[in-house]
Amino acid sequence: MNPNREKLAERYEFFQNVFFLLDYLVLGLFLFILLVGGRGSLSLAVWHRTVEAVNGNFWLSTLLFVFIVQAAYQIVTFPYTYAKDYRLEKVFDLSNQTFGGWFWDLIKSAFLTTLLLLAALLFCYAMMRFLGQWWFLAAGAGWIFLQIVLGMLFPVVILPLFYKSEEIKEHPCKERLIKMLESNGLKVTGLYRLDLSEKTKKANAMLCGLGATRRVMMSDALLEYPEDEIIAVMAHEVGHYKRRHIWKLAALHAVLILLGLFLLSKVLALYCARAGIDYSAAGSYPVFLLFFSLWQLVTMPITNGFSRKCETEADLFALQSTGLGKAFASALTRLAEGNLAVLYVPRIIEIFLYSHPATGKRIKMAENWEGKL
Repeated sequence: MNPNREKLAERYEFFQNVFFLLDYLVLGLFLFILLVGGRGSLSLAVWHRTVEAVNGNFWLSTLLFVFIVQAAYQIVTFPYTYAKDYRLEKVFDLSNQTFGGWFWDLIKSAFLTTLLLLAALLFCYAMMRFLGQWWFLAAGAGWIFLQIVLGMLFPVVILPLFYKSEEIKEHPCKERLIKMLESNGLKVTGLYRLDLSEKTKKANAMLCGLGATRRVMMSDALLEYPEDEIIAVMAHEVGHYKRRHIWKLAALHAVLILLGLFLLSKVLALYCARAGIDYSAAGSYPVFLLFFSLWQLVTMPITNGFSRKCETEADLFALQSTGLGKAFASALTRLAEGNLAVLYVPRIIEIFLYSHPATGKRIKMAENWEGKL
């Protein structure tokens, strides 16, 4: 890796880690302001006024209160979001977006996130109302169903909202890619070029969608790589399919979500009793948000550790099925330089924050594999 790019990557990594910590500090401060004061908290004051405004209607009060909290958070944290998601990428010359383009994407993302959140929270609080403290079982089943639906819709509905894509009609390695996919029993609806370069200088590839919507997505930058490098990178994605990583990760997340929802049901029971509100009252939403933010932090080493294991297995599959160790190492190096990924990080950072093994480890494994042939 170019020494200058390596130093720049280290600085970029530092700021990303700082923003990771700030994510929790900003959210924690926001929720503290809402919850401090017990029964006299700002959160409960807004909740009671919301209930009065809709004459006690359960459905409207739930939707309106969750929307108010979510909108307030988006507005209050906008300067921070701007610094993290727009300025940082500009400073390190990774973004091709104008402010207007970035802001429009932010609006679309906020709208989609809020819509899904409102639907999910309305379902959860409705289950609390009808099932009491057993609501977490229905909520867990609903979460699993939602993940399946979103997995199917992602490449055909969600992704097109943010990126242009088109089916690859001609490319020097198209036939090799199709042959590799078919030989591994992987049926896709097509190979697609994803125009990431309109917004970022980073390269990426993915195998996304489920069933009839499964497709291979490769960024325009990646498609400029040498053929063997493209094949090696896509063989890694095929490895995830062959090792059933998507379903294994989904199962792990489902277990953790169910456990988290069970613990949350106990926390909410205590909070609602002390706050003097009904168990199914959406006035507990800030506690809901606080709990799952902490739960995500606590379980992060587990989910990231399993993800790193899956990524290593996918790397090994790519090496075993193609024998392109040198090309894979070269592709990883090229990706690291283009995406400003550091090669090695402290073990504690890797454990908590990395869903992939440090790039340097992956490159070394690929180089050593080439040496064995």
